[in-house]
Amino acid sequence: MFQQLKLIAFLAIGGFVAYSVFLAPQDEQTADLGQVLDRTEFVLANYQGYLGEQGITEVTDERMAEFTAFYTEVLNADPRFYGKTLGLDVQPDASFLGFADDNANGVQDSGEGKVFTVEIDEENNRLIATDAVGNASGLRFSGTGFLAGVLLGNLINRQRSAGVTKSSFSNRNVTPRSNYRAPSSARSGGPRAGK
Repeated sequence: MFQQLKLIAFLAIGGFVAYSVFLAPQDEQTADLGQVLDRTEFVLANYQGYLGEQGITEVTDERMAEFTAFYTEVLNADPRFYGKTLGLDVQPDASFLGFADDNANGVQDSGEGKVFTVEIDEENNRLIATDAVGNASGLRFSGTGFLAGVLLGNLINRQRSAGVTKSSFSNRNVTPRSNYRAPSSARSGGPRAGK
């Protein structure tokens, strides 16, 4: 009986290892969530400012593609904080999915793992960044005016259409950006470096 249990345990462990190596979705190295948040805030503020300066009152698919290209460019700007080229995809629920874009084609191909997601928490005026292993950090907006722009209004409307409510993130525990420390595997740099 003991030998059978031992064999079952051995097979279960072997099956788990095989699943983890060959079948499980592959995630990437840990990202510096502080840099993800800083660069996301920079992109949102600057693109929203650009739309306002141009008198643009509607975010079309073309504008969203332009925003995504700008966001991707900022994520990959020097100094780099991640060891590979990052791609970005705006999800139907208005979250931002960052992935390791090995061939730099802007599309998440098979084998290109998730690096981070960023969500907009309207009720608490914050961005929430989560890495591939579930660590999360948040960055608060200063005031509600940031949410009033056409870009964030469009993203919040996308959230509502996807069933994300204003209070969906209220119970999310995150490390505040001011207390966040990058993992040793992540490199730092970017718009707020040294602040």
